Amino acid sequence: MAVLVVNQGAEWNQELYQATFDRAIPDRTNPPAGLVAHFGAPGEGGGWQVIDVWETEEQFRRFLEESVIPAAKALGAPPFDSQVVKLYNSLIP
Repeated sequence: MAVLVVNQGAEWNQELYQATFDRAIPDRTNPPAGLVAHFGAPGEGGGWQVIDVWETEEQFRRFLEESVIPAAKALGAPPFDSQVVKLYNSLIP
């Protein structure tokens, strides 16, 4: 079942997000298996947020553990919070 993932980092900014993204997904023409959509933007109260849609939570967790966390650690990035919810409905025109 598809999931919506909301990642928020109060101490993150655009530069740190971009550096982590570039390490985690070095070839944008070859996205990770299961990724449906990805959005990065400033957080409303500061920091940075990333919102993804994944085919399954397992695919998200695999990518997080194998790519995102190692990339963030290599950059000395602060931690971020992740929330995962099952999608009820979606519309992609």
